[in-house]
Amino acid sequence: MAVLVPGQPAQLILDEEDVLEDPFKDRRAGLAPGEVPMMTYTQPGMGITTIEVPAHADKNFYDGMMRLLAVSTGIVIFRFLGQTTWDKDIYMHQQEIYAEICEVVDTRPTYIINVAKGDVRSLPMAFTALSDVSLAEPYATFGFPEVRVGGLPACVTVALRKRISDNDIRKLVTDGMPIDAREAQRIGLVDFVGDVETELSRIIFKNCKPKVTNVMYRPDCEKAWEGK
Repeated sequence: MAVLVPGQPAQLILDEEDVLEDPFKDRRAGLAPGEVPMMTYTQPGMGITTIEVPAHADKNFYDGMMRLLAVSTGIVIFRFLGQTTWDKDIYMHQQEIYAEICEVVDTRPTYIINVAKGDVRSLPMAFTALSDVSLAEPYATFGFPEVRVGGLPACVTVALRKRISDNDIRKLVTDGMPIDAREAQRIGLVDFVGDVETELSRIIFKNCKPKVTNVMYRPDCEKAWEGK
């Protein structure tokens, strides 16, 4: 039977029917009068993996990132850094890379958090689309400027359907105009706008704090209550 007390670790009380003999009999001799023996189990919280993706990352970086994603569990935090320039050949090659990233993320038991700061453009929008929690600074903006020069972010637009409507995707890839963080939040691309580092710390604390369970023997628990 589990006993939950607000603000206290969960307590698991072992019934006499479930335990043939006292599991704490070897420890009782060293206890002071009134002390109740117990066992404490600590279950680790979620693990954390932070991936910082530079704007000019090459194939070797993405290969390493794919291997890391393939074995990551728990929380994965994406941070895209810097700006890059338009190059048709690089763009077409990166389309294939980002399609693989989308596939790997979809098949892994991870909790994705994306941190958006500054101008988020083109294929890196995939990190926002794939995230379970999308965080953005108030000055962040989002868009697909490559559509003005003939680029088509095919794999990213498919990923975006997890978060925003087809009409909003159509607008983003038709006029190429950027949207600000509040508009991104309105259409569902962003979950939180504000101090992303504080919000990120809150999420990490909530999900990564170890869970503590105390295991007690029912007769001991009853005696403790009677003593009060």
